[in-house]
Amino acid sequence: MHNSDALWRERPRARRFGAVNGRGMATFYRREVHRGFKIWGITLAAPAIRALLFAGVFALVVGNSGKIVLGIPFLEFLIPGLIAVAILERAFESAAFSMVYDKTEGIFGDLATAPLTPGELVLAYAGASVTGGLIVGAVVWLALLPLGGQVPAEPLALVYFAVAGSLIVGLFSQIAGLWALKWDYLAGVQTFIFLPFVFLSGVFFSLDQLPEALQPWARANPIFYLVDGVRFGITGRADTDPLTGVIVTLVCIIALSAFNYRLFAIGYRFKS
Repeated sequence: MHNSDALWRERPRARRFGAVNGRGMATFYRREVHRGFKIWGITLAAPAIRALLFAGVFALVVGNSGKIVLGIPFLEFLIPGLIAVAILERAFESAAFSMVYDKTEGIFGDLATAPLTPGELVLAYAGASVTGGLIVGAVVWLALLPLGGQVPAEPLALVYFAVAGSLIVGLFSQIAGLWALKWDYLAGVQTFIFLPFVFLSGVFFSLDQLPEALQPWARANPIFYLVDGVRFGITGRADTDPLTGVIVTLVCIIALSAFNYRLFAIGYRFKS
């Protein structure tokens, strides 16, 4: 009894996490990954089926025409682009959809009381986006193997651009998710900003197929370097120097990370 009384009389003390709340960040990360794949039919099966449909339709249209792009058959050129699209789409949906869902449930403001710093929140959301993107990309790659997929020619480059692509789009999706107050807002961002950038990034065509006047605009699209990098990793062929893609992606990651940190630090749209 005496020990119990002493326990109750002890003054409460704040928990000390050290420089980084690793346990809290890992818990938040697991929550986001689990939420993303809870409905696996939508997050895993749907991208694979969509990629198979795209590849099947283009295989029927192109047929045995012998169309060559970047020195390889068109279908071999197309498949890495479809894999890249699946990676980027899942990375976008991960954070943005989670944030808007929490807003509609009225629990997003709880982030303000979570024992996580702005940087830890950014990292946890970004980590879930990268994990989701890589898992979906692997599933789509396996699904497309029978239609002309191949073992990666430059595996290290593939890993880098897949991770960098998921990270960049995942960071962008955090901005979209913080800004969007409801699903209509997010649908607008996805339809009018994200998807045009993705589908005009060289998924279905090589850069030299564009009119010269449009090529500088294509090079200004950061998604172009992600798609081109994934294609280089799988086929060993690329529209531009992969080192240029590395530089562009690193700049985007640094800029987006700093911007997101600032948004979380000021509690943009989740602190009253």
